[in-house]
Amino acid sequence: MPLEKKYLDLIQGAFSYSFENEVLERFSSLFDCVVATNEKINITSLLSPIDVSLKHIVDSLALFCDDEFLSHIDRAQMICDIGCGGGFPGLPVASVRKDKKIAMIDSTEKKIVALKENAKILNLENVDPIWGRGEELAGKDGKHREKYDLCLSRAVARLPVLCELCLPFVKTGGIFYALKGAQALQEVDESSKAIPMLGGKLVEVKKIDFDLSFALKMDFSEEEKEKIEQFARAERYLVKIEKKKATNVIYPRKWAQMTKKSL
Repeated sequence: MPLEKKYLDLIQGAFSYSFENEVLERFSSLFDCVVATNEKINITSLLSPIDVSLKHIVDSLALFCDDEFLSHIDRAQMICDIGCGGGFPGLPVASVRKDKKIAMIDSTEKKIVALKENAKILNLENVDPIWGRGEELAGKDGKHREKYDLCLSRAVARLPVLCELCLPFVKTGGIFYALKGAQALQEVDESSKAIPMLGGKLVEVKKIDFDLSFALKMDFSEEEKEKIEQFARAERYLVKIEKKKATNVIYPRKWAQMTKKSL
């Protein structure tokens, strides 16, 4: 069952960036895809219309609140979403920018299989689902090493680990965007050594705020209105890192090493 119009109005109202009707319809179909996929494999516990609208779609599209991101994605030829899981942030981004091919990478094969099916349902020919471990795909001889102008990642790992996993995918001059929550500033501090060690430079940690007060006057239940208020109060940040020089070939290490002892 597709999203009702009020949820699509909520998604659109969260942004000054205007989405075409075809994009909003795709968001509606994306809700169906998330629910259907979750019946086969566990990708999320957030399955209600309000949760998918806010915590999956709007949260993923926080990128579009940043003018520099709009400029970066306009220029980018090669884009990747690392650790895409059930398809976020890649599917919402690909839905808005069908003119940009996005490689969506995850180490769990069944999630990539589901992603391929959902991309077909959504008619997103610009999505390229890739199954593989990031440390192998962007390793010393990996085909995806330093290939991408723009790299995105959301809810995969703490930033020091995420930088080691993602920066090897980014070519010199490219940008890595990490979508982070309330602990972003602490994670940035933890990454002070890792970022330059991997060839990166911290550009900005941008706080993203959503004014959703308009939605409290709409026809949502009291429980939904409470979730809307909670979402608007939550802290979220875009961490922007520029790739200044090539990453040493010893990185990324194996996942167990990265997580056991981060840089």
